[in-house]
Amino acid sequence: MSGSRATAVLTALLVLALPGCRAAAADPVQAAPAGTTSAQPAPAPAEPVVISTDPPLGAVDVDPVTPLRVNAGHGELTAVTVTDEDGVVLPGGLDADGTTWTAAADLGYDTSYTVTASAVGAGTPAQATGTISTVRPRTLTLPTVYPEGGSVGVGQPISVTFDEDVTDRAAVERQLRVTSTPAVTGSWSWLSDRTVHYRPEQYWPAHTHVAVDVDVYGLDVGDGVHGQQSEHVEFDVGPEKVAVVDAAELQLRLYVDDQLVRTMPTSLGNRANQTPTGTYVVMGQSRHYTMDSSTYGVQIDAPGGYRTDVEYASRLSNSGIFVHAAPWSVRDQGRRNVSHGCLNVSTADAGWFYENFGRGDVVEVAGAGPALQVWDGFGDWNASWADWQAGSALATPAA
Repeated sequence: MSGSRATAVLTALLVLALPGCRAAAADPVQAAPAGTTSAQPAPAPAEPVVISTDPPLGAVDVDPVTPLRVNAGHGELTAVTVTDEDGVVLPGGLDADGTTWTAAADLGYDTSYTVTASAVGAGTPAQATGTISTVRPRTLTLPTVYPEGGSVGVGQPISVTFDEDVTDRAAVERQLRVTSTPAVTGSWSWLSDRTVHYRPEQYWPAHTHVAVDVDVYGLDVGDGVHGQQSEHVEFDVGPEKVAVVDAAELQLRLYVDDQLVRTMPTSLGNRANQTPTGTYVVMGQSRHYTMDSSTYGVQIDAPGGYRTDVEYASRLSNSGIFVHAAPWSVRDQGRRNVSHGCLNVSTADAGWFYENFGRGDVVEVAGAGPALQVWDGFGDWNASWADWQAGSALATPAA
């Protein structure tokens, strides 16, 4: 090699070796020192277990139908005990994953309950103890439902009567439910501060099954009065039985499922004691009954007063209208009105009516005296459908 070429090669090698000089290729990635590893994050600490109740511990004036629940957060419940002031244990149970305990019974009025619970989990276990107190009513009201069961006729309204005044009718009505098979269109209507009735738009269809729920336990019905208990009633509607009479003809025609089955000559109220015109519902029956004018304000010894024993009496109104045996007026039956307001029929016909018609069956009287009032017995059908609906506390006011 000539001297000049050797000098050039040596110079190139020295340049490559000098610090800070860059080769044409990128710098190689520096490797981690042998024997070392990457750092791992420390695990988060486990959440502590938390116990809560609904309503919360310390709550007062609690509605007794509020479902009492005990809940575990970040863990599972291991024990829950709820006792009243007498040490009686409130029943309840855990859900499938063990995180919620739910009471299986309503709470009592004006009662303090002690709740004790424990729970475990990945974090710190927990325990909780405290009390929950329910509302103290000013007084209680007991609802009575009619019919209470059994079988009734197609005209039978449902009656719910309270033994205290209801001032929050809407609150009560929201807790009333009627379920029928087949379904019907119906409405509640208030007759007074203590009584509300339900009827369909038309008579019940024959052979309907009806269930009534009055869910007022725990409910404030107004002015600090609370429902004493709830009620559930079921009844059945029998065949359609309707008796029809026109005062101009005085023949009581009885129909079963729209078929005429019997015709009875009758005598209605005389001029001084006219039978009200309207739709009646059989309220009850007595094999023997004493008619007493003093029960509606006319003393026995007063003009028009009376006290008479009769057979086969089927009551149609609170004001004293019956279908009953009147052997003394057989000659007038079908011809003229001579009774004190009742539907007089022969003993044989009264017995047939007594045996074949019953509570809830219908008697329609046309062309007689002034109109039967809605509040007289089960006079519910004497209101138009619009007027009946207007009696509901939940009715929308007319525009």
